Amino acid sequence: MNLRQLYYFKTIAELEHYTRAAEKLYVSQSSLSHAIQEMEAELNVEFFVKRGRNVELTKYGQLFLPYVQKTLETLETGIATLSDYINPNTGTVVMAGFPSLAQFAPNIIVRYVSETNRVDVRLQFNQEATYSQLREQLLAGKVDLIFATKVDDPQVASSYIGEHQLVLLVPLGHRLARHDSADLKELDREDFIAFDSQCQLRSVTDRIFSALNIRPNITMETAQDLIIYGLVAAQHGVSIIPYPLGGVPYNTKVVRIANDIPPRRLYLSWNKEQYLPPAAEYFRDFVIRSGEVFTQFIQNNVPYVV
Repeated sequence: MNLRQLYYFKTIAELEHYTRAAEKLYVSQSSLSHAIQEMEAELNVEFFVKRGRNVELTKYGQLFLPYVQKTLETLETGIATLSDYINPNTGTVVMAGFPSLAQFAPNIIVRYVSETNRVDVRLQFNQEATYSQLREQLLAGKVDLIFATKVDDPQVASSYIGEHQLVLLVPLGHRLARHDSADLKELDREDFIAFDSQCQLRSVTDRIFSALNIRPNITMETAQDLIIYGLVAAQHGVSIIPYPLGGVPYNTKVVRIANDIPPRRLYLSWNKEQYLPPAAEYFRDFVIRSGEVFTQFIQNNVPYVV
C-alpha cells in the first residue's frame, strides 16, 4: 500500500464514481481501478460495490475510510506546516543569545522587520545563560543562529557585530562608587560576586585576576546577570559584568574599568553543516549586510554613563 492508493481510495469514496474520481485525480480510469484492486488484494477485502453507474463503500470500506481521512489530513497539515516554516516570507527563525543581550534582541528584530517588510516571519529569541549551552544548541541544530562570543569550531561560521564593554558594578555607598573609573587591583580581598564556572565570563575574570595577581573573595556564583544585579544591590559584593543594556540596576553604580582588559567581542554565528531555513538565511544576510549591528545599537540606544 502506498500514499497514492490512499488518495485514490478517499477520492472514490467521496465521489462514489470511478470516472469522476479519475478526472479529479488526472489519471486514467484503468490506472485508478488497478490501484484499488492492488490495495484490496493486499488487505484481502473489497472496498467498493457497484450501484448502477455509481459505487458505494462496503462495510470494510466504511470502517477503513475514517482512518484514511485522518492519516491524509495529518500528512497535509504536516506538509503545510513544513512549507510555511521554510518559506522565507512566512517561516520561523530560531535564535538564542546571552541574557545580557536581552535588550538588543528586540531591537534587531524590529529593525529587520521594518527594513525588510517581512512582517509575517516569526522571529524567536531564546536566552541561554552560558556560552557552552549556546554552542551545544547551535551544533545540535536546535537553533538557527546565536548571538554570542565566537564559537571555536570548524562547523561554525560567524559575522562580527560589535564589542560589549565589561564594567564594574558596585553598590551605592561602596567606596568605589565615589569614582567613575577604578583599577581592578582595588578588588584584592574584596567580596566579589562571580559568574559560575559554566560561564565563559568566569574564565575571563579569572585570567584578569591572575594577571593582576589579586584574589577577590568570591562570596556567591551565578550564571544570570539579573541575579548578580540583585546581589550587588543588596551589598553582597561587587562584580564584573557586561554593561547592562537596560540601564544601571537599582541601588548600584556602573564604574568604568581603568585597566586594559580584552574586549568582549560578539558575533552572529550559524552552523555551516546544518540546514538553514530560507527565513533564517535572509535574517543572517541582513545582519551581515548591516555591519556591526551591536555597535550601532549601543551608539543609538545606550549612551554609556561611565
